[in-house]
Amino acid sequence: MRVCELKLSHFRNYRELRLQFGEGINIFYGRNAQGKTNILEAISLLATTRSLRASRESELILQDEEMAHVTAEIDREREGDAELTVSVFQGDKKTVRVNGMKRERVVDLLGQFNAVFFGSIDLVIVTGEPADRRHYLNIEISQISPRYVYDLGHYKRVLAQRNRLLRELRDRPRPPQEMGLDVWNEQLIKYGSTLFDKRRFYLDRLSLLAEEIHAELTDGRERLEVKYLPSITLPVKPTETKTAETVELSTNLSTVSTMANNNTSSVAEVNPNTVRESREDAYLHSVAQEASQGEKEPAPQTQNSPAMPVNTLESIESAFRRQLHGVGTEEARRGTTLLGPQRDDIAFFINGTDARLYGSQGQQRTVALALKLAEFRLIEEHVGEPPVMLLDDVMSDLDDHRRKHLLSWVRRRCQTFITCTNLRSFPKDLLAEASIFQVTAGTVTSDVRKRPLPTRNSESLPEQSVGQPVEPSGESSVGELAGEAPAIAERHDLAPVSLPAVSGKATDKPG
Repeated sequence: MRVCELKLSHFRNYRELRLQFGEGINIFYGRNAQGKTNILEAISLLATTRSLRASRESELILQDEEMAHVTAEIDREREGDAELTVSVFQGDKKTVRVNGMKRERVVDLLGQFNAVFFGSIDLVIVTGEPADRRHYLNIEISQISPRYVYDLGHYKRVLAQRNRLLRELRDRPRPPQEMGLDVWNEQLIKYGSTLFDKRRFYLDRLSLLAEEIHAELTDGRERLEVKYLPSITLPVKPTETKTAETVELSTNLSTVSTMANNNTSSVAEVNPNTVRESREDAYLHSVAQEASQGEKEPAPQTQNSPAMPVNTLESIESAFRRQLHGVGTEEARRGTTLLGPQRDDIAFFINGTDARLYGSQGQQRTVALALKLAEFRLIEEHVGEPPVMLLDDVMSDLDDHRRKHLLSWVRRRCQTFITCTNLRSFPKDLLAEASIFQVTAGTVTSDVRKRPLPTRNSESLPEQSVGQPVEPSGESSVGELAGEAPAIAERHDLAPVSLPAVSGKATDKPG
C-alpha cells in the first residue's frame, strides 16, 4: 500500500500543492512551522477521516477560504488502485469520495487506506488522561473494524440521551416506574457490550505485539505490560465461545464464497464495505483458529454447574446489566452515567511499575513507539499488506539506538513519510535511496536525483513534474531556493543538484 500522488487545495498553509512520492522513504525537512506536518496530516486524514491536531475540522481550511480538499491516488496490492478525496467545509462539515463517487457517510472511507502516525503528540497515550487513551483506541480499531465505528456512534448518541434524562431525574425526582430509563439502559447495554468486547479483543492482540517490540527496543532489559481497564468487571472470555466479531463469521464467509462461485467478485460489482468486513471476518477467523490450537477439550457441564450465556457477548451484556443496576441510585443522584466504555482506560507497566506515574520520558516515549509499531503490525496482519508509516519529527526525540532500530524497521518494509529539521540523523546510504523534499514557508521543493515511479496519470503531466512537486498554473515559484541549491547540498553532504520550481503559498497556518 502506498500513496502515489497527493493533491492539496486550500488545506492548512497550502493553496495548491501536488506531489508524487517514492515507494520507500520520503523525507520532508526544513525549519519548524513551515508546513511539514501538514502534509502528514493530510495523508492521515485520508486514513482516519480525522485531523491529528485540530479541535475543529474547519481549522484545516486555508484562511479566508470556504473549503479544503485532500486527494490522493493510492496503490493497493489487495484491492487495486483507488482515488480518495476528503473535502472539509466551514461549519465542520466533511464529505468523502472514492474514485470520484461521493459516499453517503464519511465513515465509508475507513478501511480504504491505512496509515500509522507517530509523533511527539502520541506521548499523551502514555502520559495523558484516560480520554486520550480511549481516543487512541477508537482511532486504532476503526481502521480495521468498520463495525466498531457504527457501534461507537450509536453508543455515543444513546449515552447523550441517557445522561440528559439522568440530569432531569436529578433535578426533578420521579418514582422508578416513571423514570423511563429502561429503554435507554437496554440500548446502552447493547452497544456498550460490543465496544467492551471489541476493545478487549484488539487490545489482547495489540498488547502481545507491543510487548514483543518493546523488548526489542530495550534489548530485553525492560518488560512492558499493557492492561485493559474496563469500567465494569468483564466475565472471563472462554476460548471456545464466539465473540461479537465472530458471531457473523459463518454467514459472511458464506456470502463471499457465493459471490465467488457466481463470478460476482469484480471490483465494479462488489460493495467495498462488504469486502472490508469480509476481510475483517477472515482475520478474526484466523485468530480464532490460532487461539484454538493446542486447546484441550472443555470439561462437560454438570447438572450443578451454573448456566453460561450462549456466547461472550451475551455474558458481557449480562454483567453490564447487573452492574448498571447496582449504581442506578447513585447515577440518579449525580445525573450522569457512571459505567460504560466512556470510562475505560489502559495502563502501561514497565517491569511492574506504572509507566505513566513513574516512567522517565525516554521510557514513556519508548512505550508509545512500541504501541505504534504494534499497531502497524496489527493492521498489516488484518489487511494483508503493510500500511503507510508517518513519522513526525521523531528523529530528534529518539536516542541513537532507537532511531537506528526505527529506521531499520521501516526501511524497505513500507512506504514511509518522515519530517525533520535537518538530514544529519540519517545514514548516507538511506539518503541515497530516499525521496527528499525541502519545505520552506509553505512551499515544497524536491531533490530531483531520485524520482518515484510515475502514477497512473503521470503521462499527462509535464515531464519535469514526475517525482517532484507540480507547479499549479498561476502560482509563482520561489526562484531564490534554486539558487541556494549548492549551499543546501554542501550543508547536508549531498551532491549538487538543481532544485525545481515549488508549489503552494505560505499563509498564517503553519504546521
